[in-house]
Amino acid sequence: MLSNTSKVGLVLSGGGAKGAYQVGVMRYLSEVGVSIDAISGASIGALNGAIISNAKDLKEAYQHLEHLWQLLSNESPLKLNSGSIVPYLGFAMLMGSGRLSPTTMAAKLAFDKLKNFEIFSGLKSSLGEFESGLLDHSPIRDLINRYTTPDKLNNGLPLYISAYESEGLEVDLLKTIGAAIGISDTKKSDFFHVQSYPLDQQQDIIFASASLPLLFAAQKIDGKSYSDGGLGGWQKSQGNTPITPLIEKENCTHIIVTHLTDGSFWNRYDFPNTTILEVRPKQPITKESMIKDLLGFKADKIEQWIEQGYIDAKRCIGDVKRVIEQQAVSKATIEKRNIAISELDNDGFSLSLFSDN
Repeated sequence: MLSNTSKVGLVLSGGGAKGAYQVGVMRYLSEVGVSIDAISGASIGALNGAIISNAKDLKEAYQHLEHLWQLLSNESPLKLNSGSIVPYLGFAMLMGSGRLSPTTMAAKLAFDKLKNFEIFSGLKSSLGEFESGLLDHSPIRDLINRYTTPDKLNNGLPLYISAYESEGLEVDLLKTIGAAIGISDTKKSDFFHVQSYPLDQQQDIIFASASLPLLFAAQKIDGKSYSDGGLGGWQKSQGNTPITPLIEKENCTHIIVTHLTDGSFWNRYDFPNTTILEVRPKQPITKESMIKDLLGFKADKIEQWIEQGYIDAKRCIGDVKRVIEQQAVSKATIEKRNIAISELDNDGFSLSLFSDN
């Protein structure tokens, strides 16, 4: 931590393979010597956050993330459980970290039919077999386990993740489609402090945040099923940009927020009492298409995203350490002045300072 009056949080939003962008952000933060006091993440941000929390400092965190993403670029971690993925990618696209194009009349008509289950009811009988997910979590879990251990994570930086309480696969899909085309919104995601749970449950909680419906099986937390945290509060990216626990639970004075979505609707001005430093992509972060980038762990794109994250972090937050230290000094000066005035009050002198007598 930079001073006794500052506490720095880091928000890692979700975005599938675009999470490589956060590696570049971490490279910059480690170079300028910023200390992070707490982390929150959604989806891929939750997985990156676990590695950062587990590391002894940001330099080690960056090194571990860089190595992990090199491995991901060499061999995709996405392995099919069974069946064909192709017919279901359209739904997955709606539920990822990206957004659809502006609402059209055709989309509204389609939603009305879905809402009445005229179309959707035909899928309900076949969706049940996908509750276990088309893809297997095991390859990603194995990679994450190379850089995290239960003991280190349990004693690491406070880690919060967002997760969306499932109402069943078909209902989740229906509500997310409505939110994606701008007709409605999804309910808010829940936030979980990972270290508050037993060691044998912590990894399941982290992976709940990255369990995109249809693609991955929902995870159980406290007897309830949870899936990708990015689904919650869709219209304002409440779940995909989980800043709330860092403000309400950790009392962070400064929060660095990373975005993995072009033109994210998340608004910093919804949190007026916190100093927020955003890292938003200057150039479009989408390289091919929404779904291809969400699931496309390709070496060339990962390398580009890492470099883009580094450049954008440097541009967006500059000398963040200096800014935080200056604000901390200013705050400390104000606090000393208030204490001095309070002491004058207690000694009975303050009235003479402002009295006409």
